[in-house]
Amino acid sequence: MSSLRADSTSLEQGERITFTYAVDAGKVTAKNWIGLFPAGSEPVDGRKVGQYATWEYAPEAAGKLAMTTGALRPGEYVACLLHNDGYTALADPVRFTVRASEQPAPPPFAGAFGRTGSLPGQFDRPAGIAVDRRGRLWVADTGNHRVQVFAANGRFLRILGAGALNAPQAVAVDDAGNAFVADTGNNRIAEFAWWGGFVREFGAGELDNPRGVAVDRAGQVLATDTAHERVVRFDQRTGKPAGTITAKMSGPQGITVDPSGDLWVVQNGIRDSGKNGIVRYSPAGAELFTVGYGQSSRFGGLSNPAHAAVDPGGRVFVTVPDYGWVAQFRTSGPFLNEFGTEGPGQLRSPIGVACDGRGGVFVADTGNDRIVHFGGNR
Repeated sequence: MSSLRADSTSLEQGERITFTYAVDAGKVTAKNWIGLFPAGSEPVDGRKVGQYATWEYAPEAAGKLAMTTGALRPGEYVACLLHNDGYTALADPVRFTVRASEQPAPPPFAGAFGRTGSLPGQFDRPAGIAVDRRGRLWVADTGNHRVQVFAANGRFLRILGAGALNAPQAVAVDDAGNAFVADTGNNRIAEFAWWGGFVREFGAGELDNPRGVAVDRAGQVLATDTAHERVVRFDQRTGKPAGTITAKMSGPQGITVDPSGDLWVVQNGIRDSGKNGIVRYSPAGAELFTVGYGQSSRFGGLSNPAHAAVDPGGRVFVTVPDYGWVAQFRTSGPFLNEFGTEGPGQLRSPIGVACDGRGGVFVADTGNDRIVHFGGNR
């Protein structure tokens, strides 16, 4: 007998709800679906009554389906397992409640450094940022075709890649202090030693418009191969490809590795849903869940999100250049706040973001050619 069950009957807006379903053999089709309806809008006797809030196909004879509640307003909902793109119920519906999430104060403005120019310490459209184990900031200075390194207080330290890079969009640093640069204009990842010398390249002839780079716990180099809609792994020792991630991937931008080793990839238009979000993957590359699909906030949702960072406290920071702010979520999904919308820390087209592990968040204020520091202590 067909059935539908949920792992929770009360959850915060933005959290996942996982449904376990089973369908009678004669009713299994690729177009069976689970719809989430505001209470009172669910189908009755096979007839449509109101509009669903969100939905996903449930094509198997039995399985589990995790759905986000980011696009659901707080209130009462009914989940229905429905037949073949229609409104005939296959099982008893499941009722659940979505609660409003708490929204704490955003991190305060703590300072900024940099200005427009091509001299050391100046910027032309800074993009990706990384913070290394010593607290130094590595900035992809896109318009100046270089990477710059700064102390945590903004003091200029060195330049690398001048004359070798073409419009770099992102940078990552491993535990040994080696830098990996998404050399976007040259369609490769370039590796530099901690002191600035070129080491090797990854992905020449494989990558097209790479916009993000990260190094995982196993030492593999991960690149968002944006034009090919995938993430490519490279063996750090040989520089050769070591696998790809393609699940729920569309227009990947920034990529980061969280303290647990999971991967987070910013997506500009998820193929499965047409919405922007940040997809979390296991270290092996299995898709786990997504943060930010249609998530409501004080001003709006995500629009062409660029980069993300995850801190040890379980917070995800996502730059939203279209709106000029950083959106903040819990890693479990609920929206917390956005910041950079006013005052001396007001942002214009921010792209890069990085956490220092001590509560500080650094943002590449790309439109203002500077780096802005929020929260934490320098």
